[in-house]
Amino acid sequence: MLAHLKTEQGKKLILGPITSVKWILFIGILIGGIFYSYYILWFIWILEAIFNIRELALFRWRVPRFTLKVTLILLAVLFTISNFLLKDITDIGVAILIDGIYVDRFIGLIMAIIIGILNLPVNFYKKSIIWKAKNKLDKYKKLTVIGITGSYGKTSTKEFLYQILSRKYNVLKTEGSVNTEIGVAQTILKNLNQEHEIFIVEMGAYKKGEIEAICRMVKPHIGIITGINEQHLELFGSLEKTLTTKFELIKNLEMKGVAIFNEDNQLVKKMIGWTKKKRQDLTIVGYSLHKRQELYVENIRMEQNIIVFYLNFDGRKEEINLKLSGRQNIYNFLAAVVVALKLGFTLPEIKKISSSILPAPKTMKSIVGPKGVTFINDTFNTNPDGVIAALEYMILFKGKKILVLTPLIELGKESERIHKILGKKAAQVCDLILLTNLNYNQSLIEGVMQVGSREKVQLVNTGVAINLIMQNIDREGVVVFEGREAGKILEKLLIIN
Repeated sequence: MLAHLKTEQGKKLILGPITSVKWILFIGILIGGIFYSYYILWFIWILEAIFNIRELALFRWRVPRFTLKVTLILLAVLFTISNFLLKDITDIGVAILIDGIYVDRFIGLIMAIIIGILNLPVNFYKKSIIWKAKNKLDKYKKLTVIGITGSYGKTSTKEFLYQILSRKYNVLKTEGSVNTEIGVAQTILKNLNQEHEIFIVEMGAYKKGEIEAICRMVKPHIGIITGINEQHLELFGSLEKTLTTKFELIKNLEMKGVAIFNEDNQLVKKMIGWTKKKRQDLTIVGYSLHKRQELYVENIRMEQNIIVFYLNFDGRKEEINLKLSGRQNIYNFLAAVVVALKLGFTLPEIKKISSSILPAPKTMKSIVGPKGVTFINDTFNTNPDGVIAALEYMILFKGKKILVLTPLIELGKESERIHKILGKKAAQVCDLILLTNLNYNQSLIEGVMQVGSREKVQLVNTGVAINLIMQNIDREGVVVFEGREAGKILEKLLIIN
């Protein structure tokens, strides 16, 4: 939330034109008791209500998943507000007119207090679930647990690994982007059974100690570090803290476990040094596209919907055909292959499985759009390296190239620098860059103007974006959608198709 409030979108919540007018009127009422201010506020509320009803009719409301906690919060807020506004039942109209301004200005504070109170029993309930999950997992002595963490690539690596290992073993994985302690615990209680031989656990963290807590519960035997970058830098404060937090997976592996690292990531290479000093009992395995090791690739050929390369291991070589888009998927695939080989798969078996591997949902997924143009859905988890990889993939197309980008948040002090880099790279590749919100737009534009024209960048809403895309696409071109707001535009375009 704090990261969001630092963006242009977030600032509008506090200091936007409507919000500022409301605060001025509210202060005027407190100081001078200017009664007409109430009527101005009511006029603003009516306009807001009309706008919100329109958004609801167009299915644009962001509706939460109605968990028990969310339901209790909504009921508590409604009860508090209605009790406050309707306290004088003899003159409801005046009470709402006069007291409504206080509710409007302090609804955020009211919700924060309610959430804080509800968190006490919710946290106790969570701890009980985690305790039950740990006790259940302790009974599965023969279960092999694989942990995956990093700033990016976690979900794709998990999905590829699951698709490979499932050919030989009974495998359980955390679903979707479930990667918190409570999410993992719920997966164990709901889905784990005696038939499972392997449990793949995606591990995420917003602060120090969260990955360690997951490890204490699941006791991983194999750990994969996919890559580290500035993603979530706002939360961790520094790349060093990000590294130490992700290293909790390696530090907490079971004795004589296996630690697997992406050696092409310079930050991850630091972890290898730490592992050699702190966990000498572990087997360390690295994977790389540039360094010949026990397992390595060569002769990479990138096409629009296929990646072809030779995979070398233990003196043998096999041609691999991945029906995937983007060079970054080779890294995710290699991490999965390292584990598979450790668990008894052969290179010919890997070759046979590779052609049927599917991308993770909303991750570089190719879709045929209107007029036969290629749409790439990469809206799941935008990070700097992912956007750069998507831009490099776009070079493969001969026609017009359009990037629909939701600017990145949680990059902390690196936000402006990274958005300048993204703007420069996008301008080198794309004919048109559509930004879905104001966040860091000036930095992006500065980057674009270093190598291209300012006209390449447009700040758009859904309707404008759809019109610009439909006017500019051609059959040999590509449109890449990055980030969740870009995903909404993609959904509307697919309805047209």
